Parts: sequence; structure tokens; C-alpha cells
Amino acid sequence: MELRISALSGVYVSCLSLSLLGSCSVIVVSILRRSHLSVQAKPLLQLALADFLASAVLMGTIVINFLSYDTLPVKTSEKLCNYGLPLSLTFYCISFLLVIIYAFESAYVFQGWRERAETEGFENQSLRRRRMFCLFYITVWLVPIIGYIVYVKTVTVMQATLTPPNKLITYVSSAPDTARFCDSCILFLHITNDTCPTVDPGHAEFIQVFTLTSVMTVLVCCTVVYWKLQSWYRNYKSTTMFRLSQNHPGGIWSSARYMILVIIFCWAPGLLLVSLSFASSTIRQNLFPLYVIQAMSVSLQGFLNSIVYAWRRRNFRDAVLGERMPLMAYSQKAFFDQSLNDPLGH
Repeated sequence: MELRISALSGVYVSCLSLSLLGSCSVIVVSILRRSHLSVQAKPLLQLALADFLASAVLMGTIVINFLSYDTLPVKTSEKLCNYGLPLSLTFYCISFLLVIIYAFESAYVFQGWRERAETEGFENQSLRRRRMFCLFYITVWLVPIIGYIVYVKTVTVMQATLTPPNKLITYVSSAPDTARFCDSCILFLHITNDTCPTVDPGHAEFIQVFTLTSVMTVLVCCTVVYWKLQSWYRNYKSTTMFRLSQNHPGGIWSSARYMILVIIFCWAPGLLLVSLSFASSTIRQNLFPLYVIQAMSVSLQGFLNSIVYAWRRRNFRDAVLGERMPLMAYSQKAFFDQSLNDPLGH
């Protein structure tokens, strides 16, 4: 058991390092080249920041598994784990919500800016859009953080009520291998009712529902928005304005699908793991390979988002490298419009 926990922890640390590197690179260049990135800096910076915080908190929590009982007391590691894992899921939830806002903002700009540009002026329309979505960005950060605070407070109350003070210490001395499993801080490891004295069934069930709901919501919302946007694109692509402005024969879906595939790749193993948590204990004991796959996929979200939303976008690279003027100055096309319109990797 201890060898498996160490192997899982190693997978997490290795893959999370890539996510930290990718997210940090987007954050740095978005700040340093913000005058060239213009309107795209805000959504990309926030998405990269959410992914960076999620990866950093999860890595800091996973490191606990490498520490011995002499280095870190049991009660301290238990507290850090109970605070750290839900906090990482909170930042992943914020990342999901930002992805949804990105999809809706893309649809809003792609469909609306042409129709109102002549009568209102592009700058006025862009200013009103920024004000509208600013409230969404504030809500996206505040609501999950408030939910995390409520979750942590209720976990503390439940543990103080249900867990005798000396139960865990006796458990460690009498069954070291089982205690090692109970002390291990691995995402989704204790999502079922097991024999560990530190597991709160109510909060474990909440993590299950929260994970399923969050992932399915972002998948459904993004798929519906981009699919409707693709349908709208097909209906109006024959107009003169579209013939002059659209140069991507594959349409919107050919670019948007990569954004959806990242979510599926990163969280499908986790969803399967949560679903199988309702199975019998015999089945759950044979899920180590799935835990490894899930550790790799979830840990790579920040890295893959940095590629799909930033580095593989031609307009992002050109703005960062200074090969073009600021995006809103050299073209009448909105950033989200161009992001969906430029083929990936060009």
C-alpha cells in the first residue's frame, strides 16, 4: 500500500509540474505583454491563474504523502489534507466556470459585434461587454471560495463531534499499513465509506456530487454554446461580410472541439472513478491503474489549457512575440472571433 501511495504521489508531482509551468508562462506573458494582448488578457490571465492555483495547492497537498510521521504529525497532515484537497477542487471549479464564461463571451462577441459595430461603434460595444462580464468574473471567484469556507467549517465541526481525540493515534500504532492508507492525501481516495476514522460520509458524498455536477455542467454548456455558434456560422456564412472576414474552412467547431476535448481527457477518468466508488469493496481494491490514469489526466489540465487557449493560438503568439500591433488596433475583428476562426497550430 505504501508503495502504491508513493507511486501515485510521484505521478501527481510530475504532471502537476507541467501544469504549473504552462499556467505560469501564460500568467507571466499576459502581464508583461498586456498592452499587446488587449482584451484577451483578462480571460486568459484568470483561467491561467485558476489552473495555477489548483495545481499549486494540489501539489502542496500531495507532498504530504512523502513526509513521515516524525516529520509531520498525524493531526497536522490530516488538517492540511482536509483543507488542501477541497481547495484544489475549488480552484478547478473556478477554472470550469471561467471556461464556460469564455464560451459564452466568444458566442456573444462572435455573433453580436458585427451586427452592432456600424451603428454603435466597436469601442462602445466592447466597453459595454466588458462591464457586463466583469460581474460574472467576480461571481465566478467569490461563490466557489465562499462554498469552500462553508465546507471546511462543517468538516471541522463534524470531526470534532464524531472523532475521539486518541482514536487515530491508536489506529496508527496498531495497523501501520492501514493507517498509511487512511493518512494518504490522494484526490478521490476516500470518496467512499471506508473504515478510516477520519472519513466523514456526508462530506465524501458531497465531493462525489460536486465533481460529477461540475464536470458535466461545463461539458454540456460548452458543447451547446459552441455547437449553436457553429450552426449560426453555417446559416450566415454566405453573406458578404462573412465571405470577407471568415478564412477558416473548418468552421468554429474545428477549433472549439479542442477546448471540449481537454475537459473530457482530464476528467473522464475521475468521473469513472467516482462512479465506481459506489461499487463493492472488492472492485474498488482493483482500481489502482485507474487511479494512476486519473492522477495523470487531472494533473495535466493546466498544461493543456495553456496550450489550447494560449500558445497554439496564432494571434496570441504573434501578440506575445511582438510581431503584430496590439490586437484591437490592427484588426476590426474581436479577439474571441479570431481565436475561434484561426486554425490551431497555424
